[in-house]
Amino acid sequence: MFHRSLHKIYSIYIHHFSTTSSPPTQPHFMVNYLTTTLNLSKPDAIFVTSKIHHLKSPKNPQSVINFLTTYNLSTPQIISLILTHPHILLRNVDKTLKPKFNVLSELGFSVQDLVTVITRDPNLLLRSLDTAIVPTINLLMKVLGSKEKIVKAVLRSHWPFYGKSFRTNVELLKRYGVCNKDIERLILRNPRLVTQSPVRLEEKLVEVEQEFGISPGSSMFSYGLSAFCSMNKLNLRRKFEVFKGFGWCEADVLAVVKSQPLCLTHSEERLRRGLSFFMGELGYTSEWLSSRGSLLMYSLEKRVKPRYRVYVVLKEKGLMARELHTLMCYSEADFVKNVVQRHREELPDHLYDSMIKIIDR
Repeated sequence: MFHRSLHKIYSIYIHHFSTTSSPPTQPHFMVNYLTTTLNLSKPDAIFVTSKIHHLKSPKNPQSVINFLTTYNLSTPQIISLILTHPHILLRNVDKTLKPKFNVLSELGFSVQDLVTVITRDPNLLLRSLDTAIVPTINLLMKVLGSKEKIVKAVLRSHWPFYGKSFRTNVELLKRYGVCNKDIERLILRNPRLVTQSPVRLEEKLVEVEQEFGISPGSSMFSYGLSAFCSMNKLNLRRKFEVFKGFGWCEADVLAVVKSQPLCLTHSEERLRRGLSFFMGELGYTSEWLSSRGSLLMYSLEKRVKPRYRVYVVLKEKGLMARELHTLMCYSEADFVKNVVQRHREELPDHLYDSMIKIIDR
């Protein structure tokens, strides 16, 4: 028993001695390379190296870094890329990276655009050109119809279109009767809407029709879908309560939402100010305003109040037969030409000058 215990103690001693006395493991050459070349901290360099430890030399990583530098990516941006996606350093520049950049450049992305897109979504550099990027571009071209619109859609978000959700959602929208023009509008206005989970999108499609009463064939459906997807049910309920706080019944709220669903994207405060002006100051009823929902879409300070002042002056002089709503719907140029300049002599100088300044801005 004694000898067995002595043997155990001796074995532990030998193990401890051999462990503490052995020379330290030499760090991987990439750790030194990354700390020297990119000024990475040692922990970050060790992390990146752990993902690409089979490399035999820094030749390929250096090639990748040089290539990214030619596209004006800064050192901090390159560091961010490799910390989130270390395997980018393994990509072959001539066979993988350069062809992707060439395709995107030919599509119309400027060098700065490419920097923006890549820093937002580094995963793009890891996606297959043939099975992910090119098919996505072809689908976007089919839906949007031009390279310029593709660039615009991508820059509004990042490059989320290569996932399966986008293709599935386009087919889903078509199946629900949403026309191509509205699908284009959705992509350009809110790209994330068409790249979300198809299950979630289908839920929203049903809710827009059931809760807003907007059918997929309506010209307002895409706007209703955008509005509905931009808020949760609590926010939606709060917006409805703002209207009801001014005495609106459910039917009138639904009427204005059906005609101008994007009014729900305004803040509660902006809705209150608009309702206070039209109902509190001007005395219009909810029934009248619900059938002229576009009035709530315009800026009070920049459009509504200045035009109302012109309207009042001309109305008092018996020179205004048009309804206020009609004046609000004019473009700036048409309002100045057909109303302000036409009645130049009847308007006070300060009012005329202020309206001219608006169109000159």
